[in-house]
Amino acid sequence: MFQKILLSVVLFFALSIVSFFLIIKVIDFNEYKPKIQKIMKDSTGYEIIIRGDISLSLSPVGVSISDIEISNPSYHGETPFAKLGNFDVALEIAPLFKKEIKIRHIALDNLNLLIERTKEGKFNFEMPEMKKAEAKKTIDVNNSIEKESHFPTIDVKKIRFSDANINYSDELSGNKISLEKINFNISDIQFDATKSKLQALLFKAELGIDKIKYSKYVASNVAMTLDMKDALATIESLKYTIFDSQIIGSGKVDLNGKLPRISIKHKMTDLKLTSLSRELWGSELLEGFANGDLKLAFSLGNILDIKSTLSGFIQLFAEGVVVKGYDVDKILSTFDANKKDVNGTNVITLLSSSLDSFKGGNSVLKQVNTKVDIGYSEVQLSDVALSTGKNRVAIKGALQIIDEKILDVKIGLLDAQGCSTFEQTFIGTFTKPMIKMDEKAINAIVNAVASHLGKIKVIKTPPIVITPAENCTPFYEGSIKHPQ
Repeated sequence: MFQKILLSVVLFFALSIVSFFLIIKVIDFNEYKPKIQKIMKDSTGYEIIIRGDISLSLSPVGVSISDIEISNPSYHGETPFAKLGNFDVALEIAPLFKKEIKIRHIALDNLNLLIERTKEGKFNFEMPEMKKAEAKKTIDVNNSIEKESHFPTIDVKKIRFSDANINYSDELSGNKISLEKINFNISDIQFDATKSKLQALLFKAELGIDKIKYSKYVASNVAMTLDMKDALATIESLKYTIFDSQIIGSGKVDLNGKLPRISIKHKMTDLKLTSLSRELWGSELLEGFANGDLKLAFSLGNILDIKSTLSGFIQLFAEGVVVKGYDVDKILSTFDANKKDVNGTNVITLLSSSLDSFKGGNSVLKQVNTKVDIGYSEVQLSDVALSTGKNRVAIKGALQIIDEKILDVKIGLLDAQGCSTFEQTFIGTFTKPMIKMDEKAINAIVNAVASHLGKIKVIKTPPIVITPAENCTPFYEGSIKHPQ
């Protein structure tokens, strides 16, 4: 008798569950799209359009919404700033009976985000203050309803972004940044209710980005792991490819301040100088490999925020670098005013001619070092020098990165004691550098660097030619040694 009663109860619940899912399955949730769209607009102020279907999945139990568009009615409302191919939520059934919501996963596929900043400094997703106030009022009402009805806590196990794309354009600065095919998996998500806001959130994540484009520069195959705790994201196993070379490193993202603070450490091994020179100057001028390190920190905001808070250092060192198509030692020898060539022509005569006379063959730089320190909106050229088989050259000075100014950068041809036998000063801006040089020397310098620097404005003052003394003040005391 007991067995029959037990069997009847089991069959009743089984049939009830099956009937429930059959009823849910035949409901057309698309009829509720207008209501959902209105609730979302009232809550956020954004226009949200669901162009695809809303469907229920039974294994696992969840809801799927496809083809979603989000636009800002106050900024080109006809053009969505966000499009989402598919949105999935999967739930665990058992916790629902305990008035708990446990989400197995949230998946967002094919997110396309377009962020624009106008000349007035406004973003395309920003709403007028009135609309913000209305949205906040709606949210406050919803929050009070949740408190009164004892709305259950929500626990999310996993969040996944796949094949997302982000494009950013700044009309104010003219900068454009794009991130292609972002895959972001977040797991082990926890929320510590004893802490506030971001400090309460803990999770682990894996991030992959196919390409990051900024101006003409491209970083590809970006991959990293991320551990979030106390509003501090620790980045490990960071790898990406730039200039056809793989870079490895680590970093941190501190979200405790007004702006996120990013710090990174990178190690560069066998950086391909052929690709580097092609990207920077548009020609494969150099051949060889360089090794180096960098340590940088900055606040992530607009370009001005990044420039004004940037600090750290960058260093690259290389040996046996081939310079294609030019005789570097022949060029440098013309800057020694005390020397004459076989025809009795001094440096001024050589400089007034075209660099075509120096073309042909390749040159080898025995050592090249670039060490710059960054801080207080300036880049200090701390140890920038090179040596060939016969000569040694160094550059010192600073660059102002906010206004993009050259702050008395000097180049010196050195003797064995590190004293300069020839000096030349550069000032101006990054786009319009100015060279202090006599009129006859202008033609040679223009022919030598016009292809890399563009048009050059010249201040007509003579270059500094120095006859070294025995007890001179060294121009350079860095790591590059004088050739034997």
